[in-house]
Amino acid sequence: MKKHIVLLIASAYMAVGAGFAQKVDTLQVVRDPVYKNVIKYNPTPKILWSSNNWTFSYERILNNKQSFTVGLGYLEFGQLFKDTIANNIRLTNRWKNGINFSFEYRFYMLKRNNRPLPDGLYLAPYFSFYGYKFGNGLDLINTPADDFAKLTGDFYIFNLGGELGYQFVLWKRMTIDLILVGPSFSYYGGKVNVRGDVEWEDINLEIYEELKEKYPMIDDFVIDKTFKKDGILDLTSFGLRYVLQIGFHF
Repeated sequence: MKKHIVLLIASAYMAVGAGFAQKVDTLQVVRDPVYKNVIKYNPTPKILWSSNNWTFSYERILNNKQSFTVGLGYLEFGQLFKDTIANNIRLTNRWKNGINFSFEYRFYMLKRNNRPLPDGLYLAPYFSFYGYKFGNGLDLINTPADDFAKLTGDFYIFNLGGELGYQFVLWKRMTIDLILVGPSFSYYGGKVNVRGDVEWEDINLEIYEELKEKYPMIDDFVIDKTFKKDGILDLTSFGLRYVLQIGFHF
């Protein structure tokens, strides 16, 4: 699935490049938008992380140059841990849930766009938030007792950045919206809690190693080593946003 997104983004780059190659009359009269609303479905979190993710957004066109977009969705990440951690602890009673939210203020580049909004190339500052919680029971392997401890955690990410994108309007009503480049300054926070008679550092070290394996960009420079000791995540870094959305224009 990830390969499909890469191919779609590559195709969009070629389409935008072809548009740049065409000669556009900069003295043309910019037409007012025909419709001022777009409802969009964003399959990107579903493709990247979990089939249970559902994210939608709404774009409101303010004039023939600008618009704003608000996005909201239910968020889950793929299973991070195997059935056991620290070699002798089994995970039971799993639960997880989260939300994502985004806001963009778009400036459409009129000298390149010869159709009314929301069709064309745009630049936008944006803000996004991802919040995620999970919980598991912990059970010692080969013992008759039920769960002897609980593992819970919450993680959140705040992103503030700028993006370059291109939106296609097909058959007057359908839209394909591609955010091609979206660098951001990001804050990562959260905490893992273990309640019960268990060595915290063993659990945190296992979580740390699983995170590094699942997300190769994470290393000792990204997750501070204190995470291994107390399970607290508190850091800033740089992120990158890329999104595919399919919408209805009305």
